[in-house]
Amino acid sequence: DDLKKRILELTNVPVDRQKLMAKGAWIGTLKDGDHQSLSKLKENATVMLMGTAEVISKPADSEKVVFVEDMSVDELARHGVLTPAGMVNLGNTCYMNSTLECFRYMPELRQALTNVPPEIGNLATNFVQTCNDLDRSGVSIPPFSFVHHLRRNYPQFAETSTSSGGQLGGYMQQDAEEFFNTLVAEIQSSLNNLPSDARRAEENRFTSLLELQMQETLTCAESELEAPVIKTEAVNKLVCNIQNSIDHMHDSIKLGLEGTIEKHSAVLNRNALWKKTQRISSLPRYLCFQFLRFFWKPTPESRDHRGVKCKIMRAVTFPETIDVFDFCNEELQQTLKANRLQADKAFEASLGLGTKPAATSSSETSSSNSVPETAVPSDMDPDEYRALQEALQLSMDTSPTTSSSITSSSTSPLGNCLPADFTGLYELHSLVTHKGRSADSGHYMGWVRQGPSSDLWWCFNDEKVVADVRTEDVLRLCGGGDRDIAYLTFYRYKLPKK
Repeated sequence: DDLKKRILELTNVPVDRQKLMAKGAWIGTLKDGDHQSLSKLKENATVMLMGTAEVISKPADSEKVVFVEDMSVDELARHGVLTPAGMVNLGNTCYMNSTLECFRYMPELRQALTNVPPEIGNLATNFVQTCNDLDRSGVSIPPFSFVHHLRRNYPQFAETSTSSGGQLGGYMQQDAEEFFNTLVAEIQSSLNNLPSDARRAEENRFTSLLELQMQETLTCAESELEAPVIKTEAVNKLVCNIQNSIDHMHDSIKLGLEGTIEKHSAVLNRNALWKKTQRISSLPRYLCFQFLRFFWKPTPESRDHRGVKCKIMRAVTFPETIDVFDFCNEELQQTLKANRLQADKAFEASLGLGTKPAATSSSETSSSNSVPETAVPSDMDPDEYRALQEALQLSMDTSPTTSSSITSSSTSPLGNCLPADFTGLYELHSLVTHKGRSADSGHYMGWVRQGPSSDLWWCFNDEKVVADVRTEDVLRLCGGGDRDIAYLTFYRYKLPKK
Protein backbone atom coordinates (compact mmCIF):
# COMPACT_ATOMS: atom_id res chain seq x y z
CA ASP A 1 0.00 0.00 0.00
CA ASP A 2 1.26 3.49 -0.89
CA LEU A 3 -0.04 4.90 2.40
CA LYS A 4 1.90 2.44 4.54
CA LYS A 5 5.07 2.90 2.46
CA ARG A 6 4.82 6.65 2.95
CA ILE A 7 4.34 6.17 6.69
CA LEU A 8 7.45 3.96 6.69
CA GLU A 9 9.50 6.79 5.15
CA LEU A 10 8.24 9.27 7.71
CA THR A 11 8.31 7.15 10.88
CA ASN A 12 10.62 4.21 10.15
CA VAL A 13 7.87 1.80 11.35
CA PRO A 14 7.89 -1.33 9.16
CA VAL A 15 4.73 -2.04 7.13
CA ASP A 16 4.01 -5.33 8.93
CA ARG A 17 4.07 -3.57 12.32
CA GLN A 18 1.79 -0.69 11.38
CA LYS A 19 -1.65 -0.54 13.07
CA LEU A 20 -3.70 2.31 11.61
CA MET A 21 -6.93 3.67 13.08
CA ALA A 22 -9.08 6.54 11.81
CA LYS A 23 -12.31 7.65 13.47
CA GLY A 24 -15.23 7.75 11.01
CA ALA A 25 -13.35 5.93 8.22
CA TRP A 26 -13.14 2.34 9.43
CA ILE A 27 -13.75 0.33 12.60
CA GLY A 28 -10.71 -0.89 14.53
CA THR A 29 -7.44 -1.18 12.61
CA LEU A 30 -7.11 -0.94 8.86
CA LYS A 31 -6.90 -4.31 7.13
CA ASP A 32 -4.51 -4.97 4.26
CA GLY A 33 -6.08 -4.28 0.86
CA ASP A 34 -9.13 -2.45 2.32
CA HIS A 35 -9.18 0.26 -0.34
CA GLN A 36 -12.87 0.99 0.28
CA SER A 37 -12.14 2.14 3.84
CA LEU A 38 -9.22 4.27 2.63
CA SER A 39 -11.55 6.06 0.23
CA LYS A 40 -13.59 7.24 3.20
CA LEU A 41 -10.64 9.29 4.58
CA LYS A 42 -11.46 12.97 4.43
CA GLU A 43 -8.98 15.78 3.80
CA ASN A 44 -6.98 16.75 6.92
CA ALA A 45 -8.30 13.66 8.74
CA THR A 46 -6.28 12.33 11.70
CA VAL A 47 -4.81 8.82 11.42
CA MET A 48 -3.44 7.14 14.56
CA LEU A 49 -0.40 4.86 14.18
CA MET A 50 0.65 2.15 16.57
CA GLY A 51 3.84 0.18 16.02
CA THR A 52 7.49 -0.12 16.97
CA ALA A 53 9.98 1.71 14.76
CA GLU A 54 13.34 0.40 13.69
CA VAL A 55 16.51 2.18 14.92
CA ILE A 56 16.42 5.58 13.32
CA SER A 57 19.56 6.12 11.30
CA LYS A 58 21.08 9.57 11.34
CA PRO A 59 21.20 11.28 7.96
CA ALA A 60 24.73 11.35 6.59
CA ASP A 61 24.62 15.04 5.71
CA SER A 62 23.33 16.28 9.06
CA GLU A 63 25.71 18.31 11.22
CA LYS A 64 26.46 17.46 14.79
CA VAL A 65 24.99 19.93 17.22
CA VAL A 66 27.81 21.57 19.17
CA PHE A 67 27.11 23.78 22.16
CA VAL A 68 29.20 26.85 22.92
CA GLU A 69 30.15 25.38 26.31
CA ASP A 70 31.72 22.37 24.57
CA MET A 71 33.75 24.34 22.01
CA SER A 72 37.49 24.90 22.38
CA VAL A 73 39.02 28.37 22.48
CA ASP A 74 40.20 28.11 18.87
CA GLU A 75 36.75 26.91 17.72
CA LEU A 76 35.15 29.90 19.44
CA ALA A 77 37.59 32.19 17.64
CA ARG A 78 36.81 30.66 14.23
CA HIS A 79 33.09 31.25 14.77
CA GLY A 80 33.63 34.86 15.89
CA VAL A 81 32.37 34.31 19.44
CA LEU A 82 35.55 35.52 21.13
CA THR A 83 37.33 38.85 20.91
CA PRO A 84 39.84 38.69 18.01
CA ALA A 85 43.35 37.54 18.85
CA GLY A 86 46.13 40.11 18.98
CA MET A 87 49.84 39.87 18.20
CA VAL A 88 52.63 39.56 20.73
CA ASN A 89 55.22 42.34 20.66
CA LEU A 90 58.52 40.82 19.52
CA GLY A 91 60.77 43.73 20.43
CA ASN A 92 59.33 47.14 19.56
CA THR A 93 57.07 45.70 16.83
CA CYS A 94 53.99 47.68 17.85
CA TYR A 95 54.41 49.79 14.68
CA MET A 96 54.00 46.58 12.67
CA ASN A 97 51.24 44.98 14.78
CA SER A 98 48.99 48.03 14.67
CA THR A 99 49.30 48.47 10.90
CA LEU A 100 48.72 44.78 10.18
CA GLU A 101 45.52 44.81 12.25
CA CYS A 102 44.13 47.57 10.02
CA PHE A 103 44.98 45.59 6.86
CA ARG A 104 43.67 42.38 8.41
CA TYR A 105 40.09 43.67 8.29
CA MET A 106 40.15 44.63 4.61
CA PRO A 107 38.42 41.51 3.18
CA GLU A 108 38.83 42.63 -0.43
CA LEU A 109 42.60 42.89 0.03
CA ARG A 110 42.88 39.48 1.67
CA GLN A 111 40.72 37.90 -1.01
CA ALA A 112 42.90 39.35 -3.77
CA LEU A 113 46.07 38.07 -2.08
CA THR A 114 44.73 34.52 -1.93
CA ASN A 115 45.60 34.34 -5.65
CA VAL A 116 49.30 34.83 -4.86
CA PRO A 117 51.08 31.43 -4.86
CA PRO A 118 52.13 30.73 -1.24
CA GLU A 119 55.45 29.25 -2.35
CA ILE A 120 56.64 32.74 -3.29
CA GLY A 121 57.19 33.38 0.41
CA ASN A 122 57.28 37.18 0.30
CA LEU A 123 55.89 39.70 2.77
CA ALA A 124 52.42 39.59 1.15
CA THR A 125 52.03 35.82 1.52
CA ASN A 126 53.37 36.01 5.08
CA PHE A 127 50.72 38.65 5.79
CA VAL A 128 47.93 36.35 4.54
CA GLN A 129 49.25 33.43 6.60
CA THR A 130 49.52 35.62 9.72
CA CYS A 131 45.92 36.80 9.31
CA ASN A 132 44.70 33.22 8.89
CA ASP A 133 46.57 32.16 12.03
CA LEU A 134 45.01 35.04 13.97
CA ASP A 135 41.51 34.16 12.76
CA ARG A 136 41.91 30.56 13.90
CA SER A 137 43.45 31.35 17.28
CA GLY A 138 41.61 32.15 20.47
CA VAL A 139 44.71 33.63 22.11
CA SER A 140 47.32 36.14 21.00
CA ILE A 141 50.09 34.74 18.84
CA PRO A 142 53.69 35.82 18.15
CA PRO A 143 54.11 36.59 14.41
CA PHE A 144 57.57 34.99 14.20
CA SER A 145 57.50 34.19 10.47
CA PHE A 146 56.40 37.67 9.42
CA VAL A 147 58.92 39.46 11.64
CA HIS A 148 61.73 37.16 10.53
CA HIS A 149 60.99 37.83 6.86
CA LEU A 150 60.65 41.59 7.45
CA ARG A 151 63.95 41.98 9.32
CA ARG A 152 65.86 39.69 6.99
CA ASN A 153 64.78 41.40 3.76
CA TYR A 154 64.48 44.98 5.08
CA PRO A 155 67.45 45.64 7.40
CA GLN A 156 66.15 49.07 8.45
CA PHE A 157 63.56 47.24 10.56
CA ALA A 158 66.30 45.17 12.22
CA GLU A 159 68.21 48.12 13.71
CA THR A 160 69.28 47.66 17.29
CA SER A 161 70.18 50.20 19.93
CA THR A 162 73.64 50.48 21.48
CA SER A 163 74.13 50.99 25.21
CA SER A 164 76.61 53.43 26.71
CA GLY A 165 79.02 50.53 27.28
CA GLY A 166 79.03 49.64 23.59
CA GLN A 167 76.88 46.54 24.00
CA LEU A 168 74.01 45.83 21.65
CA GLY A 169 70.58 46.45 23.06
CA GLY A 170 67.10 45.53 21.82
CA TYR A 171 65.44 46.30 18.52
CA MET A 172 64.71 49.97 17.91
CA GLN A 173 61.29 51.50 17.44
CA GLN A 174 60.37 52.16 13.78
CA ASP A 175 58.00 54.49 11.95
CA ALA A 176 54.59 52.92 11.17
CA GLU A 177 54.36 54.99 7.97
CA GLU A 178 57.65 53.54 6.68
CA PHE A 179 56.37 50.04 7.39
CA PHE A 180 53.11 50.90 5.61
CA ASN A 181 55.08 51.94 2.51
CA THR A 182 57.10 48.71 2.61
CA LEU A 183 54.08 46.45 3.00
CA VAL A 184 52.09 48.25 0.31
CA ALA A 185 55.02 47.97 -2.14
CA GLU A 186 55.19 44.20 -1.54
CA ILE A 187 51.41 43.80 -1.94
CA GLN A 188 51.42 45.87 -5.12
CA SER A 189 54.27 43.82 -6.60
CA SER A 190 52.53 40.55 -5.72
CA LEU A 191 49.21 41.57 -7.29
CA ASN A 192 50.90 42.93 -10.41
CA ASN A 193 52.63 39.58 -10.93
CA LEU A 194 49.59 37.34 -10.55
CA PRO A 195 48.83 34.76 -13.24
CA SER A 196 47.25 36.41 -16.28
CA ASP A 197 43.70 35.21 -15.58
CA ALA A 198 43.70 36.44 -11.97
CA ARG A 199 45.51 39.65 -12.88
CA ARG A 200 42.84 40.63 -15.40
CA ALA A 201 40.12 40.52 -12.74
CA GLU A 202 39.46 44.08 -11.62
CA GLU A 203 38.91 43.10 -7.99
CA ASN A 204 42.49 41.73 -7.86
CA ARG A 205 44.14 44.88 -9.12
CA PHE A 206 45.99 47.02 -6.61
CA THR A 207 44.57 50.14 -8.27
CA SER A 208 41.10 49.11 -7.11
CA LEU A 209 42.20 48.60 -3.51
CA LEU A 210 44.54 51.32 -2.21
CA GLU A 211 45.97 53.25 -5.16
CA LEU A 212 44.88 56.77 -6.08
CA GLN A 213 45.49 58.33 -9.48
CA MET A 214 46.48 61.98 -9.02
CA GLN A 215 46.31 64.54 -11.82
CA GLU A 216 49.01 67.18 -11.34
CA THR A 217 48.79 70.52 -13.16
CA LEU A 218 51.68 73.00 -13.25
CA THR A 219 50.83 76.57 -14.27
CA CYS A 220 53.48 79.24 -14.70
CA ALA A 221 52.71 82.13 -12.36
CA GLU A 222 54.97 84.60 -14.24
CA SER A 223 53.87 84.07 -17.84
CA GLU A 224 50.45 83.37 -19.32
CA LEU A 225 52.11 82.29 -22.57
CA GLU A 226 53.58 79.20 -20.88
CA ALA A 227 51.40 76.17 -21.55
CA PRO A 228 50.27 74.22 -18.46
CA VAL A 229 52.04 70.94 -17.76
CA ILE A 230 49.67 68.09 -16.88
CA LYS A 231 50.72 64.64 -15.75
CA THR A 232 49.25 61.74 -13.78
CA GLU A 233 50.94 59.77 -11.01
CA ALA A 234 49.90 56.98 -8.67
CA VAL A 235 50.05 57.42 -4.88
CA ASN A 236 49.10 55.15 -1.98
CA LYS A 237 48.05 57.81 0.52
CA LEU A 238 47.14 61.47 0.92
CA VAL A 239 49.30 63.56 3.24
CA CYS A 240 47.71 65.88 5.80
CA ASN A 241 50.00 68.84 6.43
CA ILE A 242 49.74 70.36 9.90
CA GLN A 243 50.24 74.09 10.45
CA ASN A 244 49.17 76.58 13.10
CA SER A 245 46.02 77.48 11.15
CA ILE A 246 44.94 73.87 10.55
CA ASP A 247 42.30 72.37 12.84
CA HIS A 248 40.56 69.81 10.60
CA MET A 249 41.77 67.05 8.30
CA HIS A 250 39.78 68.39 5.33
CA ASP A 251 41.68 71.70 5.40
CA SER A 252 44.95 69.84 5.90
CA ILE A 253 44.41 67.76 2.77
CA LYS A 254 43.54 70.79 0.64
CA LEU A 255 46.72 72.48 1.85
CA GLY A 256 48.79 69.53 0.67
CA LEU A 257 47.18 69.46 -2.78
CA GLU A 258 48.35 72.95 -3.72
CA GLY A 259 51.68 74.74 -3.60
CA THR A 260 54.40 76.47 -5.63
CA ILE A 261 57.65 75.17 -7.09
CA GLU A 262 60.54 76.68 -9.02
CA LYS A 263 60.90 75.31 -12.55
CA HIS A 264 62.49 76.33 -15.84
CA SER A 265 60.28 78.31 -18.18
CA ALA A 266 60.91 77.92 -21.90
CA VAL A 267 59.09 81.19 -22.65
CA LEU A 268 61.08 83.26 -20.11
CA ASN A 269 64.27 81.22 -20.65
CA ARG A 270 64.91 81.13 -16.91
CA ASN A 271 63.62 79.54 -13.72
CA ALA A 272 60.21 80.79 -12.69
CA LEU A 273 57.57 80.13 -10.06
CA TRP A 274 54.93 77.59 -11.00
CA LYS A 275 51.63 76.89 -9.23
CA LYS A 276 51.22 73.19 -8.50
CA THR A 277 47.68 71.78 -8.20
CA GLN A 278 46.83 68.12 -7.58
CA ARG A 279 43.42 66.50 -7.92
CA ILE A 280 42.21 62.90 -7.72
CA SER A 281 41.35 61.38 -11.10
CA SER A 282 40.58 57.81 -9.96
CA LEU A 283 39.37 56.53 -6.58
CA PRO A 284 40.06 53.15 -4.90
CA ARG A 285 37.92 51.28 -2.38
CA TYR A 286 40.18 52.24 0.54
CA LEU A 287 41.86 55.58 1.24
CA CYS A 288 44.81 56.16 3.56
CA PHE A 289 45.54 59.56 5.09
CA GLN A 290 48.82 60.26 6.86
CA PHE A 291 49.05 63.07 9.40
CA LEU A 292 52.49 64.63 8.84
CA ARG A 293 53.31 64.90 12.55
CA PHE A 294 57.02 64.06 12.58
CA PHE A 295 59.72 66.44 11.39
CA TRP A 296 63.49 66.76 11.66
CA LYS A 297 64.68 69.52 13.97
CA PRO A 298 68.34 70.62 13.59
CA THR A 299 70.48 70.87 16.74
CA PRO A 300 73.46 73.12 15.81
CA GLU A 301 74.47 73.52 19.45
CA SER A 302 74.82 69.79 20.08
CA ARG A 303 78.16 68.01 19.86
CA ASP A 304 77.27 65.77 16.91
CA HIS A 305 74.87 68.25 15.17
CA ARG A 306 72.74 65.26 14.15
CA GLY A 307 69.40 66.85 14.99
CA VAL A 308 66.37 65.19 16.50
CA LYS A 309 63.07 63.86 15.16
CA CYS A 310 60.22 65.77 16.79
CA LYS A 311 56.46 65.42 16.80
CA ILE A 312 53.68 67.97 16.24
CA MET A 313 51.15 67.49 19.03
CA ARG A 314 48.53 69.92 17.69
CA ALA A 315 44.95 68.63 17.66
CA VAL A 316 43.61 68.06 14.13
CA THR A 317 40.13 66.55 14.04
CA PHE A 318 39.13 63.91 11.50
CA PRO A 319 35.56 62.98 10.48
CA GLU A 320 33.73 59.68 10.73
CA THR A 321 32.63 60.18 7.10
CA ILE A 322 34.71 62.16 4.63
CA ASP A 323 33.53 63.65 1.34
CA VAL A 324 36.30 63.60 -1.29
CA PHE A 325 34.39 65.67 -3.86
CA ASP A 326 36.56 68.77 -3.34
CA PHE A 327 39.73 66.75 -3.92
CA CYS A 328 38.68 65.34 -7.32
CA ASN A 329 39.27 66.67 -10.83
CA GLU A 330 36.44 68.06 -12.95
CA GLU A 331 35.71 64.83 -14.81
CA LEU A 332 35.36 62.82 -11.62
CA GLN A 333 33.34 65.59 -9.99
CA GLN A 334 30.83 65.51 -12.86
CA THR A 335 30.28 61.78 -12.32
CA LEU A 336 29.89 62.18 -8.56
CA LYS A 337 27.61 65.18 -9.02
CA ALA A 338 25.34 63.20 -11.37
CA ASN A 339 25.13 60.33 -8.88
CA ARG A 340 24.29 62.76 -6.09
CA LEU A 341 21.53 64.36 -8.12
CA GLN A 342 20.15 60.91 -8.85
CA ALA A 343 20.30 60.00 -5.14
CA ASP A 344 18.55 63.27 -4.19
CA LYS A 345 15.75 62.61 -6.67
CA ALA A 346 15.31 59.08 -5.36
CA PHE A 347 15.16 60.41 -1.80
CA GLU A 348 12.59 63.05 -2.73
CA ALA A 349 10.51 60.43 -4.54
CA SER A 350 10.54 58.22 -1.44
CA LEU A 351 9.11 61.15 0.52
CA GLY A 352 6.54 61.93 -2.17
CA LEU A 353 8.15 65.28 -2.94
CA GLY A 354 8.79 64.68 -6.64
CA THR A 355 7.28 67.20 -9.07
CA LYS A 356 5.26 66.16 -12.11
CA PRO A 357 6.89 67.04 -15.46
CA ALA A 358 5.19 69.81 -17.38
CA ALA A 359 3.13 68.77 -20.42
CA THR A 360 4.78 69.48 -23.77
CA SER A 361 3.45 69.46 -27.31
CA SER A 362 4.74 67.13 -29.97
CA SER A 363 6.65 69.96 -31.61
CA GLU A 364 8.57 70.57 -28.40
CA THR A 365 9.49 66.92 -27.96
CA SER A 366 13.22 66.46 -28.48
CA SER A 367 14.92 63.47 -30.00
CA SER A 368 15.79 60.41 -27.92
CA ASN A 369 19.46 61.40 -27.76
CA SER A 370 18.82 64.90 -26.34
CA VAL A 371 18.64 65.81 -22.69
CA PRO A 372 15.06 66.51 -21.50
CA GLU A 373 14.43 70.10 -20.56
CA THR A 374 13.59 70.60 -16.89
CA ALA A 375 13.24 73.63 -14.68
CA VAL A 376 16.64 75.07 -13.81
CA PRO A 377 17.12 75.67 -10.06
CA SER A 378 17.44 79.33 -9.19
CA ASP A 379 20.86 78.84 -7.55
CA MET A 380 22.47 77.16 -10.61
CA ASP A 381 23.81 78.43 -13.90
CA PRO A 382 21.73 77.09 -16.86
CA ASP A 383 24.80 75.80 -18.74
CA GLU A 384 26.14 74.08 -15.64
CA TYR A 385 22.75 72.50 -14.97
CA ARG A 386 22.49 71.21 -18.55
CA ALA A 387 25.98 69.67 -18.31
CA LEU A 388 24.92 68.05 -15.07
CA GLN A 389 21.81 66.60 -16.72
CA GLU A 390 23.94 65.16 -19.53
CA ALA A 391 26.26 63.51 -17.01
CA LEU A 392 23.24 62.15 -15.14
CA GLN A 393 21.75 60.71 -18.32
CA LEU A 394 25.06 59.01 -19.13
CA SER A 395 25.43 57.57 -15.63
CA MET A 396 21.86 56.24 -15.67
CA ASP A 397 22.34 54.83 -19.19
CA THR A 398 18.86 55.95 -20.22
CA SER A 399 19.86 56.57 -23.83
CA PRO A 400 19.66 53.80 -26.46
CA THR A 401 22.42 51.23 -26.27
CA THR A 402 25.05 52.38 -28.74
CA SER A 403 28.79 52.17 -28.87
CA SER A 404 29.08 55.78 -27.76
CA SER A 405 26.76 55.44 -24.76
CA ILE A 406 28.42 52.39 -23.21
CA THR A 407 31.28 53.21 -20.81
CA SER A 408 33.49 50.33 -19.74
CA SER A 409 34.87 50.12 -16.21
CA SER A 410 38.42 50.49 -17.54
CA THR A 411 37.69 53.99 -18.88
CA SER A 412 35.14 55.14 -16.31
CA PRO A 413 36.41 57.58 -13.66
CA LEU A 414 34.78 55.34 -11.06
CA GLY A 415 35.48 51.73 -11.97
CA ASN A 416 37.79 49.99 -9.46
CA CYS A 417 34.84 47.87 -8.26
CA LEU A 418 33.14 50.95 -6.80
CA PRO A 419 29.33 51.04 -7.05
CA ALA A 420 28.04 52.72 -10.21
CA ASP A 421 26.04 55.11 -8.00
CA PHE A 422 28.95 55.94 -5.68
CA THR A 423 28.67 59.51 -4.38
CA GLY A 424 32.21 60.08 -3.05
CA LEU A 425 31.66 59.35 0.65
CA TYR A 426 34.14 57.27 2.65
CA GLU A 427 33.60 55.90 6.16
CA LEU A 428 36.30 55.65 8.81
CA HIS A 429 37.47 52.02 8.79
CA SER A 430 40.58 51.88 11.00
CA LEU A 431 43.52 53.93 12.23
CA VAL A 432 47.00 53.70 13.71
CA THR A 433 47.77 55.95 16.68
CA HIS A 434 51.07 56.94 18.24
CA LYS A 435 51.80 58.02 21.78
CA GLY A 436 55.10 59.73 22.52
CA ARG A 437 57.28 62.65 21.46
CA SER A 438 59.32 61.00 18.67
CA ALA A 439 58.85 58.47 15.88
CA ASP A 440 61.89 56.61 17.23
CA SER A 441 60.18 56.00 20.56
CA GLY A 442 56.69 55.84 22.03
CA HIS A 443 54.00 53.25 21.34
CA TYR A 444 51.64 52.43 18.45
CA MET A 445 48.14 50.95 18.67
CA GLY A 446 45.58 49.87 16.06
CA TRP A 447 41.86 50.69 16.11
CA VAL A 448 39.42 48.83 13.81
CA ARG A 449 35.68 49.26 13.32
CA GLN A 450 33.87 45.98 14.01
CA GLY A 451 31.63 46.28 10.94
CA PRO A 452 30.39 48.80 8.35
CA SER A 453 28.63 51.72 10.09
CA SER A 454 29.02 49.95 13.45
CA ASP A 455 29.45 52.06 16.58
CA LEU A 456 31.71 49.42 18.15
CA TRP A 457 35.47 49.22 17.65
CA TRP A 458 38.37 46.97 18.61
CA CYS A 459 41.50 48.46 20.14
CA PHE A 460 44.60 46.35 19.42
CA ASN A 461 47.33 47.10 21.95
CA ASP A 462 49.67 44.32 20.77
CA GLU A 463 48.38 41.15 22.49
CA LYS A 464 45.80 43.05 24.53
CA VAL A 465 42.50 43.58 22.70
CA VAL A 466 39.65 45.78 23.98
CA ALA A 467 36.22 45.27 22.39
CA ASP A 468 33.98 47.92 24.01
CA VAL A 469 35.35 51.03 22.26
CA ARG A 470 32.83 53.46 20.76
CA THR A 471 33.10 55.75 17.74
CA GLU A 472 33.07 58.83 19.94
CA ASP A 473 36.15 57.46 21.74
CA VAL A 474 37.98 56.97 18.45
CA LEU A 475 37.19 60.49 17.19
CA ARG A 476 38.86 61.89 20.32
CA LEU A 477 42.23 60.55 19.13
CA CYS A 478 42.93 63.81 17.31
CA GLY A 479 45.87 65.05 19.38
CA GLY A 480 46.44 67.94 21.70
CA GLY A 481 48.65 66.35 24.37
CA ASP A 482 50.72 63.36 25.45
CA ARG A 483 48.13 60.76 24.48
CA ASP A 484 47.33 58.40 21.62
CA ILE A 485 47.12 60.52 18.46
CA ALA A 486 45.93 59.46 15.01
CA TYR A 487 48.84 58.99 12.63
CA LEU A 488 47.44 56.82 9.79
CA THR A 489 43.70 56.76 9.11
CA PHE A 490 42.01 54.34 6.70
CA TYR A 491 38.62 55.03 5.12
CA ARG A 492 36.44 52.56 3.19
CA TYR A 493 33.98 53.53 0.45
CA LYS A 494 30.48 54.02 1.76
CA LEU A 495 27.55 52.41 -0.02
CA PRO A 496 24.81 54.88 -1.03
CA LYS A 497 21.62 54.68 1.02
CA LYS A 498 18.76 52.96 -0.74
